[in-house]
Amino acid sequence: MNHRLFSPEKYPLIVQVIDHLLMVYAPDFDYRVAEPYRANDVGQTEMMILKVRREIASKIHQLKFNDSDAPEPSKGKDLVPRFDADTLTTFEVARLLRVSQDTVRRLGERGELFFQTTPGGHRRFRRDTVEDYILKNYRHEKEV
Repeated sequence: MNHRLFSPEKYPLIVQVIDHLLMVYAPDFDYRVAEPYRANDVGQTEMMILKVRREIASKIHQLKFNDSDAPEPSKGKDLVPRFDADTLTTFEVARLLRVSQDTVRRLGERGELFFQTTPGGHRRFRRDTVEDYILKNYRHEKEV
């Protein structure tokens, strides 16, 4: 039997911050870890990625021990959610709210504006949640 074994680094990981949780997910092995996101902890993401990579290596070892093939690594681009016209960049939200991009980032980190993170680490805000934020927090100026 010709065994296909891949190194753990060949398998894509999805890293997301959702509702103040940092999640690292290995879809080929259906394995995920999550913990509260600490924005100031520079090494938190790297440590979680290493933890998932070690688990993948362990699963590959178990497959080899059981005389089985490791799964073919998924193509990363097929795993990434597509963002559509209903999402806004930090710059676009800043223009809508008439604040700086740093303020938008802080609003997101405090949970006042929900965002998702792209694989490149950029924030994307849903248009409807930004509109809700505007309705709740901004008074309409009286027309003169």
